[in-house]
Amino acid sequence: MQGKTRWGRARDFLLYVAIAVSVVILAFAYAFHLAKTGGSQYSTMKWLGFAGITAIVFGNAIRSCRRQGLWRRRKFWVLLGLFFAVHCVLGVALLMRVATAPWVLYAVLAGPEYVVLAMYLGHFLDS
Repeated sequence: MQGKTRWGRARDFLLYVAIAVSVVILAFAYAFHLAKTGGSQYSTMKWLGFAGITAIVFGNAIRSCRRQGLWRRRKFWVLLGLFFAVHCVLGVALLMRVATAPWVLYAVLAGPEYVVLAMYLGHFLDS
């Protein structure tokens, strides 16, 4: 098999740039939020909890769909990306409005969110 095509390399490069820009934007948003709120000792913990629960929910979805062979389909990644975007927008919007978020809340919400994600993917991927 030959190396990646020119389009494949360009697409990968654009994806890396998009990820990097997203990380920088999130870092700046977080820094501005900390500056605005005075940065409490608990504020970092709520973001770590959100990042952890995000990794668990989406990691389990990817692992499950990999076993089914769905992760090779472009539609799977588009649907997962859309759900991830909604998850992040809602999560960031909610967490920016509260000073603290108990970690037990993340544990309670992880299960239902994973079920909703699985139903969403199942519905649109016809599995």
